[in-house]
Amino acid sequence: MKTAFLHHAESALGTAIALYLLQRGIRVAASFQTPEQAEQFKAELPPPLQEQCQTIVAPDVQMKAVESAIAGIAEQMQGLDLYIHGHDWVDELEAQQHDPAEFALKSYSLLSELFLYSRAAGSVMARKQRGQIIVPMLADSLHYDGFPTSPVYNQGALAFVKSFAKELSPFRVSVNALTFGYFRREKQAAAGRSNRKPFDIYALKPPLPELEELAHGLGLLLDYGHGMSGQNTTWGYGIQSVL
Repeated sequence: MKTAFLHHAESALGTAIALYLLQRGIRVAASFQTPEQAEQFKAELPPPLQEQCQTIVAPDVQMKAVESAIAGIAEQMQGLDLYIHGHDWVDELEAQQHDPAEFALKSYSLLSELFLYSRAAGSVMARKQRGQIIVPMLADSLHYDGFPTSPVYNQGALAFVKSFAKELSPFRVSVNALTFGYFRREKQAAAGRSNRKPFDIYALKPPLPELEELAHGLGLLLDYGHGMSGQNTTWGYGIQSVL
């Protein structure tokens, strides 16, 4: 059975990803910010999936604490095949306008966290000379449709993905980003033409997928990700084509 460590499973996307991985038969260790979040997530899982999943509370973002947590998880699961660095999407423009200094500190903190967790996971995988690291993101272009976009984090994460991929290539560990398109949010839950109108720019009668459907895009990298590294794969609608 393959094994995965998912950080920030408390976010909406993180929860959707965790369920998708479990449904694929992958053993998952999911990291949460609080014990209450971890307990609630596991309690809501069907009994068969509970046996495949273990939860932890994320340690302080310090190198030794992060390395110890991931090494411990890998030892318990007898290996680590996949690391996914979840992220709770925020509106960076709003945050920057509200408090520029706090925004700068928060951006630095988020990218430092990505760096520390990915390096710790990569170190474990490099010893076995196999593994995948995936960084999910939300397309910047969706800002114009009211989605909470994070271009500073995204660009920093992409730069890290490209650099870290080169570092891990001798050890057969792939590092890729996965950028998602738009999805149905809570305020768009009711079906109807008015809810789809903002997305007419992207497609004729555009579909409005659920967030859980977007999580299935991970299958592209889970099934074929070992054939590439340092790339940004896109999945969904509302993403600009790059030719």
